[in-house]
Amino acid sequence: MEKVITKFFNSDKLPMVVEPADADIKFPEFLDLLSQNKESFKRALLNHGGLLFRNFPIHNEDHFAALIHGLDHGKFIDYIGGDSPRNKIKDGIYTSTEAPPSVKIPLHNELSFVKHFPKHIYFYCAIPAPKGGATIIADARKVYQGIDQGVKKRFIENGLKYVSAYYYKSRVMDFVNSLQRSHKSWLQVFETDSKKDVEKMCRENEFAFKWNKNDWIQLSQTRPAVIEHPITKEKVWFNQAHLYDFNPKLLGWWRYLGAKVLYCQKHTRLHEIFFANGSKIPRDDLYHVLDVLDANTISFPWQKGDVLVLDNVLAMHGRAVFEGKRRILAAMTG
Repeated sequence: MEKVITKFFNSDKLPMVVEPADADIKFPEFLDLLSQNKESFKRALLNHGGLLFRNFPIHNEDHFAALIHGLDHGKFIDYIGGDSPRNKIKDGIYTSTEAPPSVKIPLHNELSFVKHFPKHIYFYCAIPAPKGGATIIADARKVYQGIDQGVKKRFIENGLKYVSAYYYKSRVMDFVNSLQRSHKSWLQVFETDSKKDVEKMCRENEFAFKWNKNDWIQLSQTRPAVIEHPITKEKVWFNQAHLYDFNPKLLGWWRYLGAKVLYCQKHTRLHEIFFANGSKIPRDDLYHVLDVLDANTISFPWQKGDVLVLDNVLAMHGRAVFEGKRRILAAMTG
């Protein structure tokens, strides 16, 4: 690669760290560097699963967007159908999550529960948290290898059915979100207030849907638990079943008990997960998956101006808890 230095934080070689050979590089020169090394970066991403651009002159969301355009991995896609609370900054650019700082977000592949998932995901560190707040990552190939054979067999043979519910207007949900943002309305999920537009997007994205009382919408998607990377043909663990079962291991006992009370009405439950035939997934299987994810977690501290680029099939991501102010932006391409 021209005019860059590459290195690794760990023996996993994820991410590959890319730094400028010239510490005084200017932004137009950086864009030229991206153009000159574009194919090399694509090969490195397929090999390692993630790249971390560090010590480049990336200072705002416009620079972030220009970097994404320069890498040329596809067009920006909006966060339609996603359940994480986020703020839209500009077309294609969002805050990474507005989930409470005290909540750990376990590893996952972005939107793995929908058919048209993003191929790549990007994170830009505008403000690193003074304590904690790492965007944790893992190699989905190694996670696949680490899953118990019995669990793997059940997931592969049965497939998964994700069920979620989003509200239209609810004083209860508005009050809950005023305390900590957690449950989006369908207006936020689909970025529209038109039910016809929602139905159109559901059909386009192959979401099964039905309207319930008080204009709540229930969505469901049936997806595989394991897929092959479209280029490398490597098998990866590619699902979010462990995030769709609200249990004490995922939430902690107090949040778990609160969720049981909040979602006492079935049609309001944010998440539910089943095998594709509608049968329940053994909770011990889901706990095992969480343990394997923890065992494969890679963490490193953010530095201001960092940009992390992940192949969304080969690499998983999540968020550690943190204290203080933190601002990480995210984008996806298809």
